[in-house]
Amino acid sequence: MAAPTDIGITLVTEATAQSAEVSSKGDVKILTDRSGNYSNAAVQDPTFEFSVRGKGAACPVALKAATAPTGVSGKVIVTTVKESTKNDDWEEWEYSGQGYPSAT
Repeated sequence: MAAPTDIGITLVTEATAQSAEVSSKGDVKILTDRSGNYSNAAVQDPTFEFSVRGKGAACPVALKAATAPTGVSGKVIVTTVKESTKNDDWEEWEYSGQGYPSAT
């Protein structure tokens, strides 16, 4: 008689990011000369917000961590971490935060 086949829940130990979104913003300052004509414009206080979603093991970052998506530079703060589990699907996680590229 053949040995029984194990059927059940498999623990996933790896996390896979499925999507990443980054949006940038800044305050535009328009400079004028003495006569009120356009002189120059500059972006002040640039910031960005990011969100990363994935499935698998527990979320790979912690609240207040300094982990941003690849290609993003500057100081970052993770402000939200969500994790959820369903019976019929892999564990899901999401983290989001804000970044300040001019901060040191």
